[in-house]
Amino acid sequence: MTSEIKCTNCGTINVGELMRCRVCSHPLHFTEADVRKCPQCSSMATPIGEETCISCGWNFAATQQVPPKLAPEIKPADCEHPAEAELHTVRSLSVDLAVIFMLLAGGLGIIHALLAALPDTSPEILSNYGSIIPAGKFLNDVLQDHVAVSMLMFVFGALSIALSMTALKRSSYAGAVAGAVFGILSIGFLFGAFFGLMALILLAISKREFLLECY
Repeated sequence: MTSEIKCTNCGTINVGELMRCRVCSHPLHFTEADVRKCPQCSSMATPIGEETCISCGWNFAATQQVPPKLAPEIKPADCEHPAEAELHTVRSLSVDLAVIFMLLAGGLGIIHALLAALPDTSPEILSNYGSIIPAGKFLNDVLQDHVAVSMLMFVFGALSIALSMTALKRSSYAGAVAGAVFGILSIGFLFGAFFGLMALILLAISKREFLLECY
């Protein structure tokens, strides 16, 4: 007759000579006294002696843990673990560089918009820009013929500068990304668009910098 073993962790009935539960991977031949409870995911599936939880990978030797009040809400992938210290340094520098790029993009966008809206103030700048960059003359003509576009560039530049603060403070990843996008849209002699794109790339590879720290 085929033997049946009830999993003490999830209650699933396992048939045959299985060593672990087919549903939760809990060892079937261990009693509750032989396993330890994970403080991260509350699983009772890890035998005593194992260094990491077999359910979520939590390191039992870690000296820092997610606070109990946050444990049900924050998963390991949703917070920055102390073990990521080296990567944290690289990501932090990347975000700081993205802030600089957003400030440059926004500033160039505002300057470009003002010069296009008031071409008589510094005509030589726009003229030199149009002669150096192939698309510059066409862009200048569009901006001078459509003041609304210049106004939008000004607004986008201002938003890029304002939202760069969300990246500096790590307060909102969505706000930081929006700031980089506005930096691209502000154009800023096309150099601003390039800086905005670089900021967006740096933010994309440093997203975890905006997560809460696991502790």
